[in-house]
Amino acid sequence: MESEFIELFKSFIESYRTSQDKDIAEIITKLPYEDHQRIILNINDMRAFDKTLSKGIMEEPATLIPFAEDELSDIGGRKIFLGVKGSFGEYTLNPRTLSSVYIGKMVCIEGIVTSCSICRPKVMRSVHYNPSKNVFYSKEYRDATMVTKLPVTNTVYPTRDVDGTLLMTEFGLSEYFDYQTVILQEMPEKAPPGQLPRSVEVVLTFDLVDKLKPGDRAKVYGIYKSLCFGNQQFPSRFKTVVIANNIEKTKEEEECKVVSEIEFEKLSRMKNIHHSIAPSIFGHDIIKKCIALLLVGGNEVIMRNGSKIRGDINILLVGDPSTAKSQLLRYVLNAAQLSVATTGKGSSGVGLTAAVVLDRDTGEKRLEAGAMVLADRGVVCIDEFDKMSDGDRVAIHEVMEQQTVTIAKAGIHTTLNARCSVLAAANPVWGQYKESRPPQDNVRLPESLLTRFDLIFVTLDKSNADVDQLISEHVLRMHMLAQGYEEEGMGVKQEVFRAYIQYCRQKKPALSREAAGLISKEYTLLRQTKDKKEQIVSITPRMLETMIRLATANAKLRLSDVVEYDDAECAVNLIKDSLFQKVVKPGKRIKIVASEEKDEFDLVDEKGTLKQHLEATMIDEDKVNFVSHALYDYSADRKNPRVLEINDFMKYLGTDISVTEQEVEAVLTGLAEKDLILFENGRIYLLN
Repeated sequence: MESEFIELFKSFIESYRTSQDKDIAEIITKLPYEDHQRIILNINDMRAFDKTLSKGIMEEPATLIPFAEDELSDIGGRKIFLGVKGSFGEYTLNPRTLSSVYIGKMVCIEGIVTSCSICRPKVMRSVHYNPSKNVFYSKEYRDATMVTKLPVTNTVYPTRDVDGTLLMTEFGLSEYFDYQTVILQEMPEKAPPGQLPRSVEVVLTFDLVDKLKPGDRAKVYGIYKSLCFGNQQFPSRFKTVVIANNIEKTKEEEECKVVSEIEFEKLSRMKNIHHSIAPSIFGHDIIKKCIALLLVGGNEVIMRNGSKIRGDINILLVGDPSTAKSQLLRYVLNAAQLSVATTGKGSSGVGLTAAVVLDRDTGEKRLEAGAMVLADRGVVCIDEFDKMSDGDRVAIHEVMEQQTVTIAKAGIHTTLNARCSVLAAANPVWGQYKESRPPQDNVRLPESLLTRFDLIFVTLDKSNADVDQLISEHVLRMHMLAQGYEEEGMGVKQEVFRAYIQYCRQKKPALSREAAGLISKEYTLLRQTKDKKEQIVSITPRMLETMIRLATANAKLRLSDVVEYDDAECAVNLIKDSLFQKVVKPGKRIKIVASEEKDEFDLVDEKGTLKQHLEATMIDEDKVNFVSHALYDYSADRKNPRVLEINDFMKYLGTDISVTEQEVEAVLTGLAEKDLILFENGRIYLLN
C-alpha cells in the first residue's frame, strides 16, 4: 500500500501545475528558507488525478502523509509539511457530528474558537552530556499527537545513564517545536435549540500555532485521533482530539444566494422595509426602523495612523415590563447572521469579554472567549441590562467603543477583537417608568455607559382603551395568520429579509457634502440646546459619529453608494426622537367631532387647538383644514372607517392638489401627538 501510494504521489507532483502554471519545485522555492514550512495542496486535484490517491489521504492520513512529506522534503532539501484543503464530502463535520467512525480519518471541522492555550515548546530531541565519561547521549520523543511513520516512544526524560551517573542537559543542542491547543466549538447559531454547543480540542504544532485566537471562525483540516493518558479509573475511556493539518479562516460575510439581485432592488425601493421586523409586535415603528439600521450597520473607518472608528450601532431599550423589549431582542437573534444572547443577571464581566482559566488536564492557563468576542462581526443581545452589577458593566466599556478586549492577567497579555453591535433591554429603576421624574432618574446608568449607546428609547405601557383595542385586534390577527389566514402588509418573509440585510452590509456608501453639511449643522444646534433636563443623555462628540453611522446605515438599507441629504435628515430625526422623548401624562381625551354645517374636524383640548400645535411646522392653515376635511370624507366612504392605509389616502387626495406627502404626514403626526388618531406602520387609526 505504501509503495503504491508513493509512486502515485510522485506522479502527481510531477504533473501538478497551479493556475499560474507553477510546479511543486517552484512553489517550494518561493517558501521562506526555514525548516518546517508547509505546502497546501487541494484534495480535489488529487481526486481528479487518481481517486486512490485522495482516498488514501482521507482514509489513512497518519500512515501515508509522512511518506508524502518525505517526497516533498527531498525536492526542497529541507523539512516540508503537507497540508490539504478542498471538498471533503462526508468528512466535512462539526463538533456535534464527530463520532468514533471517523477516528483515524482526515476530517474537516468548522466552528468557532472559544479557548486558546499558551504556546509552549515541546521537546523533539534531547541531548545529554556525561562529564565523567565525556560522552553525549541523545533521545528522540514521539507521542500520539505527532504524525510520523516511526513508532511512538516513551516520554520519560533521562536524568541518569545506565550506570547511575548524573547527566547534564544540553539545551542548545536539543530540538523543540511549538505546541498549542485550542477548543473549537460548533457555531452558536447552528446548535440545536435547547442544547449546549459541542466542542472538540484541536492540537496545533509547528507553523500552525498562533494562527487562531478566541472568537475566530475557522475550518480545521486534521486527523481525528483518540489518546490514552493512562486513566486508571476509566481505562477504556479515551480522549479525542483533532491533530491539525491545515487551517482556513472562514469569510466574515456569507454570500447571499437566497434572493436574486433583482428582488434586492425591489426591496430597496420599499419605504417601510423595517415593518418586516417583528411583525407580530404592534407599533414601535421608530424602534423597528433603528433596529433595521443596527442590523445593517455603518462603515468601519481605519485612519492612516491605525486608529479605528467603529461602524456598529448600539441601542438601549428602557421601559415598562410587557412592552415587547425582549421580543424585539429575540427577533434580532433570528434575523442577524451572527448573534449571541445573554442576560444581565446571568452574565459576569469576564463572561461577556474574556477570562483566563486553568486547563483541567494539564493545569496550564488558557484564554477563554466571552459572549462579545464570540459575536465578533455580529450582534450581542443583552436582556435585563439593569440587573448587571456596576463592576460587570464597567467591563464592557472598552468593547462598546474601541471594540476590543484587552487581557493583562496571569502572565497573559493580549487583545481580542469584539466588533459587534449591542442591543440591550432594561427596566426602569422603580420597575415602572415614573413620568414625574426626569429620564436620568428612571434610567440611572453611568453617563460614561449611556453615551456609548447611539440611541436610547423609552417604551411605556399606558392605559388607553382605544390603543388597547387596536393591540388586541392585532394580536388576534396574528393568531389568525398562524392558523392559515393571510393578510397584506405584514412585510417580507424572514429568510428573505435576512438575506437582504446581509446584502446591504456589503455596501460601502461614501458621505456626500450635502449630508456632511447637514450633520455638522444639526450637531452644532444640538450642542447649543438649553433644554438639558429633557435629554436622556448628554450631547457629546460621540453623537456626531452616531449621526454618521445612522446616515450611512440608512443609505445601505436603500442599496445606495452615496450617503445623501435625506439619509442625514433621517439620522437627525431618529436622534432627536431618542434624545427628547417627553413622557407626558395623558390629559383630557381629545375628540374628533364632524360638524354638520362646516363638515370639518372640530379639534378641542384643554391645552389648545391643532392649529396652535402645528404652528412650529410652518404648514399653511388651509392645507391643515384640507387634509382634515379629506380625512373625514375618506373615512366616511370606507367599510372600516377606523383603519385607513396612508398610501390609499394619498391616492384619494390626488396629484393635482398642492400638498406634499411630507405635509400630509406632518398633519397626521400632529393629530397623533394630540391623541386624535394613531398614525404608525403606514396606517391611520381613528380613535373614538
